[in-house]
Amino acid sequence: MNYSKQAIDIVITWVDGGDVELQKKRQAYLTEVIASDASSTTRFASNNEIYFAIASVLKYMPDAGTIYIVTDQQQPEFLARFAEEKICTEDKIQVIDHQILFKNYEHYLPTFNSLTIEAMLWNIPKLSSEFIYLNDDVFFNAPVNPTGCFENDQVVVYGHWKKTALIKAKYKFRKWLNRLNNKKLQPRFSIAQMLSAEMLGLNQYYALDHRPHFVKTDLLQTYFQKNANILDAQLAHKFRHIDQFLPTALANHLAIQQNKAILKSDIPIAYVKPNDDVDAFIQKLQDSSIQYGCIQSLDMMSEAQQNNIHQAMTNKFKNYLPQVIQNGAIK
Repeated sequence: MNYSKQAIDIVITWVDGGDVELQKKRQAYLTEVIASDASSTTRFASNNEIYFAIASVLKYMPDAGTIYIVTDQQQPEFLARFAEEKICTEDKIQVIDHQILFKNYEHYLPTFNSLTIEAMLWNIPKLSSEFIYLNDDVFFNAPVNPTGCFENDQVVVYGHWKKTALIKAKYKFRKWLNRLNNKKLQPRFSIAQMLSAEMLGLNQYYALDHRPHFVKTDLLQTYFQKNANILDAQLAHKFRHIDQFLPTALANHLAIQQNKAILKSDIPIAYVKPNDDVDAFIQKLQDSSIQYGCIQSLDMMSEAQQNNIHQAMTNKFKNYLPQVIQNGAIK
């Protein structure tokens, strides 16, 4: 089967919430009342997940193009070790600062909002025409074939259809209540997905899970060039807001509308969050039929759980991690 000969780039967004300068910057914009979930510290926490995400790409998709790390005047402390220890070439991993990402849109900076940042990923200079987007807590769990992501100028989308009506009704009702009691509304993943379909005139959305997302760069670029007001409204929010859409879902729905999507059913992932069975998650790490994984809110787990997960992930990606990470450094 044919697919683009251009190597597929990887884009990973990352933030070190423990950085004092970032905390000061964020605090300066917290004078306004915002939804608590939008500014929760776990949204900005970093606990080595970025190194596992990078290592998983190097191990399971060695022919991928550039790995772009999107940050705000930051860099993972041990990032340079990948090249220094010859785990990858010097040009394999590149840091993209928000100033570069938001070129021509700098007036919306700073931002502390993943939905705002994700809406600008298409603006990365020299980004491949097709790319894979990972949150820093997502990783490849088994070998990834490009044809499982993109095939014959189409993007593969895993998920299932859900009607927008019920979620839309709840969304409108909550906004009506908000006008009565002035209580800030919490952003919701399902609402952001619903809005990404609603804005294209769809009455159902293709529901996504916590896994890598496959994106055709030109779909978002062209859409935002034609609908600059929609992009401006999305970028205006420095923290997550209930009125924001999910950019990866928008990309999928654009692909579906333009017959550039191959729809496939949900697939299992190695997923763990606080209060989940960590042992079951670790078992899934050894299951090669499970292609992707996600460690959500690792910082909110017990110390014992964190240590067990770190050890399991280190063992899995040992030959693709800097020595300092293999030795147990957490940063």
